[in-house]
Amino acid sequence: MKTRLPRTLVALVVVAGCALYSDVVISPLVYDPANIARGNDIQSMVRKLDYNHAISLAQTIEANPRKNANELAALGTAELAAGRYDDARRHLRAAIDLQPFRTMYAQVAWDLSQLEYMSNNFDSSLDWAKLAQERGINVRQWHLDYLESLANTNVYRFSGVNTERLPMKVVRPDVPRVDITLNGKKNISTIIDSGAVLSIISQSLAANLPLKTLGTFEGTFNGLLGEPIPVHFGILDTVDLGRMTVANVPVAIMPDDKMKFLIVGKKEFKIDFLLGAHLLKEFRLELDFRRNGVTFTHIPQSARRPAADQNLFIEQFRPAVRGTINRHGWFAFILDTGSEVTFLNERQLGSLPIQIFAPKVHNATLQGLGGAKKHGEKVENVEIGVDRWAGTFHTIPMYDAGEHERTNGIVGENYLKNFDVVIDFGRMRVDLAPIGVLSVITMDTTIPEDQRLPPP
Repeated sequence: MKTRLPRTLVALVVVAGCALYSDVVISPLVYDPANIARGNDIQSMVRKLDYNHAISLAQTIEANPRKNANELAALGTAELAAGRYDDARRHLRAAIDLQPFRTMYAQVAWDLSQLEYMSNNFDSSLDWAKLAQERGINVRQWHLDYLESLANTNVYRFSGVNTERLPMKVVRPDVPRVDITLNGKKNISTIIDSGAVLSIISQSLAANLPLKTLGTFEGTFNGLLGEPIPVHFGILDTVDLGRMTVANVPVAIMPDDKMKFLIVGKKEFKIDFLLGAHLLKEFRLELDFRRNGVTFTHIPQSARRPAADQNLFIEQFRPAVRGTINRHGWFAFILDTGSEVTFLNERQLGSLPIQIFAPKVHNATLQGLGGAKKHGEKVENVEIGVDRWAGTFHTIPMYDAGEHERTNGIVGENYLKNFDVVIDFGRMRVDLAPIGVLSVITMDTTIPEDQRLPPP
């Protein structure tokens, strides 16, 4: 059995091909419930990423006098993706206690390792990762070294105010940026990048601070084209978001030349720091594109209550939002505030409800972390729906997410910037409120109610 650690991906669109990031029409989401594919049992529900319905079977599975390891494992996997970590821990451990076959045992152990990682329990995550490795999961040694380096470390210690609003800049490249302070002395502009697994700092900035390094081992992240990017790891003493301070922030240290891009006019754009998903999961984020502000609200573990109609999940350590494609569902998209554009997963194109008569090539240059540049194929006139709203894309590019990626695409800034966006890791919800002229739109009452809002 094999598994791969998630990719770290930032995509920027430059030079020609501006339609990739501007030509999006927003309208109320309408879909036919008959087009929502659901599994008949909990394992197929999980395969179809229909986690809400899988979780709804918890009481039935728990009440079964003859406990089934397959069902318990599938339920735990759904709860892990849903951020319901206490429930997931209980059901995954119950599956382990039934001593399932080696391959299932290994996968359950790996799920438990991911669960503890997302709960910031790195010592427990290490124990389960080693057990998964012993049973056949291909866990990379650098990942084990990273977990060991953070064992018994109290990461993300919060002090100061609980909620802080900061000015937000969104200029070319069109990704949200805020000014923060590192280690109490270095003021920098940073990108809010929910598509990056971990917060990332440039090698030169890490040396100038300096920051505490975590061992001498080298890890590998993957960029836009799957190219390997060497990284080391460290921990920042503090990150100040205005009057809010976060202490002990793990980061990946990346070579400077892997964090440079060319934008309009062949100007160089260099990233020195970005806030990744592992830190952002500690917050309720409100990205106010109308007034150019972002609000960070710390959500302690004890206050997290996923909503019954949650549409936000965790796929391979990154946030994924549930949505529709051409009024069919459900599909999962990486929620990537660090990507200028929205993508579809090229490897899954044949299984998506999209008509393609002949492949077309877009003329934009896509750039990712690591320095990769890519021209590729596109599809046209595709509707993607999230929350209560649909975006019809005249042109949408494709990317190769790799054979192990389960999500169907990436939702980027050319869609998100049309809304005030709330990403709530406490309720596990993405809520969108359209801005500009769309703010006066009301739901068409001729549309049946059950076709306007995704059911729980």
